[in-house]
Amino acid sequence: MKRVTGPKLAKDLARLAKSTETAAVKRAHELLELIARRMQRITEDFYDIGTALRELQDKKLYAALGFASLGELLKARRLMSRSRAFELMHIVKTVPRKQALALGAEKSYALARLTAATKEIDTVEELVTAGVEVRGRKRSVDDLSVRELETRVREERVKSRHAKVDPQEKEAARVARVIQAALRKKGAREASVAARRRAAGWFLEIALPFTHRAALGALAR
Repeated sequence: MKRVTGPKLAKDLARLAKSTETAAVKRAHELLELIARRMQRITEDFYDIGTALRELQDKKLYAALGFASLGELLKARRLMSRSRAFELMHIVKTVPRKQALALGAEKSYALARLTAATKEIDTVEELVTAGVEVRGRKRSVDDLSVRELETRVREERVKSRHAKVDPQEKEAARVARVIQAALRKKGAREASVAARRRAAGWFLEIALPFTHRAALGALAR
């Protein structure tokens, strides 16, 4: 095989770099045009906008257009504020599309924030299923306003700030969440893992449908 060296190799590498850069620029423009079109119908299309923003952010496509950050790009194009963009991206990251469209952008984001603030709840889906505790009683998400959900977010954050954090408890809860997520990813959608304190220390309690017992073995591999 003939080895390519010297000026020809340099030209080939430059051509490849230019081709890659051109593709990134083209994709960035396509995504920005999509966002601009759908901003007119943001009530219906907020999820698609969030998905496009995530691609611009995750693949750093803003750099192909000469910007140091996604925030700078959005400001220059006057599409939306940086905070609004990150709200939409957070929804896409944490709320399934079908559920987000049913809830709407504002309520989806409020629930995502409440999930993050509530130690006992791991996903928006769980929160929607279980309901939200307001003044000592459970209420359906459908019956709560965005303002009421935001109030609950503030209450949970205040509670967590004042609570004394046991490092072992925090780590046990983190490991429980990781294992639960892994089991569900393996198909055991109803699996739950909880950290429990006993006399001998912290234990993990795993509740798993017998029909999905193979998921435990899959985790060990």
